[in-house]
Amino acid sequence: MAKTYADGVLKYGVIGAGTHGENHLKCTSAANNAELVAIADLNVSRARAMAAKYGAREVFEDYHDLLAVDEIEAVSVVLPDHLHRQVCEDAFVADKHVLVEKPMATSVEDAEAIVAAQKAAGKTLMVNWSNRWMHAFAQTKDALDAGELGDPLYCYARLNNTLFVPRQMLSWSGDTRLPFWLICHRYDIARWYFKSEAKRVNAVCRSVKLKGEGIDTPDFYQATVEFENGCVGNFESCWIMPESMPSIVDSKFELICTDGYVNIDAALPDFVLATNEKQLNKGVLYGEVMGEPVGFVNQSIKHFINSVLLGQEPMITGHDGLMITKALVAMVESADKGEPVDL
Repeated sequence: MAKTYADGVLKYGVIGAGTHGENHLKCTSAANNAELVAIADLNVSRARAMAAKYGAREVFEDYHDLLAVDEIEAVSVVLPDHLHRQVCEDAFVADKHVLVEKPMATSVEDAEAIVAAQKAAGKTLMVNWSNRWMHAFAQTKDALDAGELGDPLYCYARLNNTLFVPRQMLSWSGDTRLPFWLICHRYDIARWYFKSEAKRVNAVCRSVKLKGEGIDTPDFYQATVEFENGCVGNFESCWIMPESMPSIVDSKFELICTDGYVNIDAALPDFVLATNEKQLNKGVLYGEVMGEPVGFVNQSIKHFINSVLLGQEPMITGHDGLMITKALVAMVESADKGEPVDL
């Protein structure tokens, strides 16, 4: 029998209290239909600080202890890319709904295991490709679905980070690759627009800058993806942009259609704030307004909460996560082998 939520409030836990984990804590604690019950993180002192800040009642070092709390109905899994599988599987065994941060996994085997666990549990699974809730991407999707642009044919997508990310923000940057960290965002958008799966992937990467600093991950990837319906996507990402850039994110997305064209700079600032030290492109993509979280991250988390409470399938499912993982793995494989990969 399907669970009902009589009080209309989802009891919530967050596994991972790092940089992006705090965004999940902030958004769930501010939601009027969710209650932040507990946080789990190996860094207990940080978890306690986050609990005090966002009102979580319990803190755990071991995520198994969080999953053992019966009243918790759903969890966010906000851990390094390569650590998602076991935690998601354990969450489903514990009868929890799961919002897992992108990418769902860094191997096809892990993605398949997560989907199998979700199906066995009969719970909700959403992969948090939150960029779908950015205004420009969402409005472009509406225009495509309304037939205003004709049929999509080709996209060019660039998403870069400054050196701050692999050097300082991520202690585990050497354990991931840019297709999983950045390209996945734009590949998800392209697949969403094209309504098709990858057929052939041809990718290249180079390792110079970060390798010289002892960080074992490539500086950039470029991937050309041919889709089953004939659409083509060109995806590129690097994370060696200078830290003097006004934003840690550099973004560009162009879409060519039979009857239209779209040009999106997702990182374009709503306003520029400059101090004596640096120019900052603050924008309103995410953050706070009058103390309340706003923007695409907040919208995606709210969508997951609403999907669970209403018993509806979320916009981004485990199947989506699996199919995207297959394409991302193919990008890494193609660049490693120096030849195209057919899916």
